Amino acid sequence: MHATLHLTNSCNMKCDYCYAPAANKRMDMTAEIAEKAVMLASSFSPANTGIIFFGGEPLMKKDLIRHTVNFCREYEKETGTDFHFKITTNGLLMDQEFLEWARGNRVMLALSIDGVQESHDRHRKSIRGNGTFSKIADKIDLMLSYQPYAYAFMTITPETVRNYKDSVQFLFESGFRYIIASLDYSGAWNQESLKELASQYRKLGVLYEGLILKEEKIYFSPFEKKLASHIQGKDTLCQQCHLGVKQISIAPDGRIYPCVQFVQDGISNGDFSMGDVWKGIDRDKQQKLFTLSQQINKKCRECALDDRCEHRCSCLNWQTTGTIDGISPILCESERILIPIADQLGERLYKKKAPLFIQKHYNAVYPLLSYLEDKGF
Repeated sequence: MHATLHLTNSCNMKCDYCYAPAANKRMDMTAEIAEKAVMLASSFSPANTGIIFFGGEPLMKKDLIRHTVNFCREYEKETGTDFHFKITTNGLLMDQEFLEWARGNRVMLALSIDGVQESHDRHRKSIRGNGTFSKIADKIDLMLSYQPYAYAFMTITPETVRNYKDSVQFLFESGFRYIIASLDYSGAWNQESLKELASQYRKLGVLYEGLILKEEKIYFSPFEKKLASHIQGKDTLCQQCHLGVKQISIAPDGRIYPCVQFVQDGISNGDFSMGDVWKGIDRDKQQKLFTLSQQINKKCRECALDDRCEHRCSCLNWQTTGTIDGISPILCESERILIPIADQLGERLYKKKAPLFIQKHYNAVYPLLSYLEDKGF
């Protein structure tokens, strides 16, 4: 079970730390709610409970993060629960002191960075309208010195898609080995930008192939999932959505939601609330949402790419269409572009018997070996 703690969702402060515009209300999670959320999540999965700190910008609440982690460590001693922690940050408040603390407490960090300066500054601006790339780029070396295998999270929009390949290459050359790229499906995509997306995927295929042939360690999503699904014949990493079952998200007011996307500001989206940290999960509501998430659009069932497509993500569907089972036309079109390119990439690497590719996708223990390598064993 993973519990996402939304430390702050809206803010009336005008500062350079959060990209979101100021709101009328500031809503912060309290230590009491964080503790109750921890206990609730651990009751479902004591052997492996993940706590994810979310925002706004989570590092605006460093004290609450430290308090929650300390609470978890004491709770581990009392109950035997095993916690692990993740934070995705825009990096503006990331400093050496916090990095030292995070490493000492086994808190994994990921950086939201959209690649080269032109792409990053296009959308990631401070409240004053300034691009933030220069402030973030200066911290990459410091971050990776403490967490060499930290993730970089990218968002690709129609306005930045032309830099997609260059941005991935920049992040790799900056030292990131785990790069997760997601499309902004709500953007103003059209035939021209989708054509550019296809061109960039082909260029990325050449880049990825070259790195794998050199046995350079890299994990690049979306290629990794599509390569695995090509070999297995289905999306083995996310075969079906488990809405509200494997992960819960806790709003600052203590209400429980099935996933991150449904929290919004923690106030106006109560229809998807499954209970709260005081009374626990409403099982009937949870089951209703889960059952709805298992329904697959008729058109998708008839599609040859059904088992390998991201349409099974209920959160993404709701975010882009307003319904759990609705499919964004852009999602459909982008998957039809991506999957054949990834398949061709996999076929080339297989024919060349690329050792790293074979290890990754045909050695069942590779994930464990890779993890041990990351940890320095």
